[in-house]
Amino acid sequence: MIVKRLSLRHFRNYRDETFELSPRINVITGANAQGKTNMLEGLFLLSRGYSHRTNHTADLMMQGDASLNGFAVEAEAETKGIHHRLALQVKDGHKTWVVDGHSSRRQRDVHKLLHTILFEPDDLRIVKAGPARRRQFIDEEISGYLPGYLPVLKNYKKALSQRNALLKEIRRSPSMAVLLEGWDEQLVENGAKLVVYRLAYLKRLNETAKALHASLSDHREQLSLSYSSNLIAEAADQTAIQKRFAEKLKAGRDEDIAKGSTVCGPHVDDLLIAIDGMEARKFASQGQQRTAAIALKLSQIDIYQKMTGDWPIVLLDDILSELDDRRQEKILEILGQTQALITCTDSRFADRYPEEMKRIVTVQNGHQISQ
Repeated sequence: MIVKRLSLRHFRNYRDETFELSPRINVITGANAQGKTNMLEGLFLLSRGYSHRTNHTADLMMQGDASLNGFAVEAEAETKGIHHRLALQVKDGHKTWVVDGHSSRRQRDVHKLLHTILFEPDDLRIVKAGPARRRQFIDEEISGYLPGYLPVLKNYKKALSQRNALLKEIRRSPSMAVLLEGWDEQLVENGAKLVVYRLAYLKRLNETAKALHASLSDHREQLSLSYSSNLIAEAADQTAIQKRFAEKLKAGRDEDIAKGSTVCGPHVDDLLIAIDGMEARKFASQGQQRTAAIALKLSQIDIYQKMTGDWPIVLLDDILSELDDRRQEKILEILGQTQALITCTDSRFADRYPEEMKRIVTVQNGHQISQ
């Protein structure tokens, strides 16, 4: 898939701007706080249905103009030789997706045609961060290429939030414990589905990231990944996971009530990352941790391509400035096979690409001043 043209209207600091894009390398350069990241955020929002920077849609609308009541992100894309016009229109807080002139409330209609993989500086800390950051990575990447995952995740989080609120109420009113059964059922059903999704994803990720990491480390180190679950010790089907989850919820009910929160479930699981058999979070150097993180993120390109037969669009938000020359070069080698948008303050790295393969855009205060 290729995005040929991206338009942002009343989005962040863009009043009305249209970018013509190269089918390969697009370098978005300029000083800090000029709108480079906003451009990537707009395309990510269109493809995923949510922003990676805020949970509040109102934050995305251009500020300082009381007459505005919404914004729009539009793209002209080509996938498998077919041209499409895609748009997200937000008015008075309501989202409308438009595909080739047909309106829809379903973001998946756009998702079928447009997929992005975002790589930002915080992703380099996946390895050294806590379990919550790695769960976020898993959830974001799976939902990126399997649309069915996100609704299950949302249902699970809703049931978890409601159950935790009820647990706190039960400490004050013990008779309310009878209401737990309904939330337990929803938690078990959706939680087991999450674990099945994650295990299947990890199998693919392990194979791809291991090979990519070997290349990034010049075959000096070996990466391995495993899923740490508090429900199961090895791969199991959904029925077995549901049974085990229900048993643990029942057995741990008194502890949950005492703590006012649900102790077990996929919301406390972790992705274990090892280099040469040693836990990377504890024993790897910062350089080794960064190499592992790069392998995890860039593996998404290959995974998506093998699953769909198409290449995703890669968004690199000021990531190169965080890396040494060797790791920069490894990433730039991989990017030559797919469309990429790369933000930076120094575009000299683009010299490695021939002129016909790239487009360089300078952004200043929400406007492109050269192209």
